[in-house]
Amino acid sequence: MQKIDPIIQFSSPARQKLMEVLKEENASHAFLRIDVYASGGGCACSGGYKYGMALDDKARPDDVFEEIESIKVVTDKNNVDILRGARIDYSESLQRRGFRIINPNVQAGSCGCGGH
Repeated sequence: MQKIDPIIQFSSPARQKLMEVLKEENASHAFLRIDVYASGGGCACSGGYKYGMALDDKARPDDVFEEIESIKVVTDKNNVDILRGARIDYSESLQRRGFRIINPNVQAGSCGCGGH
């Protein structure tokens, strides 16, 4: 696994929640895996990508990692350019609770899908 310069940022709520999860799961050795999937036929406003995040403790041959304030983040080397500059946020509301990836490489509203 190759270490890279940071490409992702955490909002303060995301960093705090992730640290809580790592502690609750007794997973201080684990890392946050971020996967990027082509959404196949998705509109351009989503960049044609979907993201997956999970705790993992097994490295894959093409993984690269960065360490952000003691949190190790791992992704496939092919995802680096897609994720560069992205920010992970966490929010809680009555309708939604969870992490989300805000990616500046995706230009919202550029597809004309009418969903904006």
